Amino acid sequence: MNLGLNKREKIITASVILSLGLLSTQLVPLYLTYRFIIGLSIAAYLLSLWALWEGINKLKAVILMILPTLFSLAVASFYFLLPIGWWTRIPVAFIFGLAFYTLLLSQNVFSVASIRTIPLHRVASTTVFILTLLTAYLLFNVVYSFNLLFIWNGVAVFLLALPLVLQVIWSIEMEDLSSLVVVYSLVLALILGELGLVLSFWPISKAMISLVLSTGLYVVLGVGTHHHRERLSRGVVWEYLGWGAAIFLIAAFTTSWTG
Repeated sequence: MNLGLNKREKIITASVILSLGLLSTQLVPLYLTYRFIIGLSIAAYLLSLWALWEGINKLKAVILMILPTLFSLAVASFYFLLPIGWWTRIPVAFIFGLAFYTLLLSQNVFSVASIRTIPLHRVASTTVFILTLLTAYLLFNVVYSFNLLFIWNGVAVFLLALPLVLQVIWSIEMEDLSSLVVVYSLVLALILGELGLVLSFWPISKAMISLVLSTGLYVVLGVGTHHHRERLSRGVVWEYLGWGAAIFLIAAFTTSWTG
C-alpha cells in the first residue's frame, strides 16, 4: 500500500510517525509502559517493512527489520528512564527520528545492493555498525537496570546480541542465511553472553557495564567480520583488542572496590 508515496517519502513518514509515537510516552500511564514499548517496537517493524517493501523477500523481511525493530525497542525502553519533562524528551525524540530515517536509508541500500552493486554500500555498513553498537548499549543498560540474577543477565545479553550480530554478519555477503553465518553469530553472541554473566559480579555502574559490553560487541564484530571477509591480520586484531583493553582499564580504574 504505497498511498501515492515513493520510497523516500515512505521512509520519512515512518520516521515521523515513530518519533511522534515515542514522544507520546509523556501521556502514557505508568502501568501501560511495557505494552507501549512492545507496541512501538511492533509498529517499527511494520512501518519499516512498509517503507522498504519494494524488492523485499521473506529473508530480508526478517534480517533487514532486526535493527529498526531493536533500535526502536532500545530507545523506547531507555526513554522511560529519562527524567520526566518535555525539555529532555523532545530532543531525544527528534534525534531518534533522524537516526531512524538514516537507518532505513541504510537498510534500503542493503536491500538494493543484494541485487546489484551500488557505491553507498560502505557508508550504509558504517551507519548500521554504529547504530548496532548504540542499540546494544541502550538494551544492555535496560537489562542491568532490572537487577536480575547473574545467569539471567548472561542469557538476556546472549539473546539480544544474537540478532544484532546476525544482521551484521549477513550484510557482508547478503546471500541466503547459510549455516556458516548462523554459527558465526551464535559463537560471537555466546562470547557476549559469557561476558555479560561475568560483569554481573563486577561492582561497576550499569552505564559502565553497558559500555564494556558494547565495546566487547565492537571487538567481536570487528574481528569476526574481517575474518568472514578473509581480511583478518595481526594488525587488525591488535587494533580492536587495543580499544577493548582501553575501555577495560577505564572500567577497572572507575570501579569502587571498597564498596
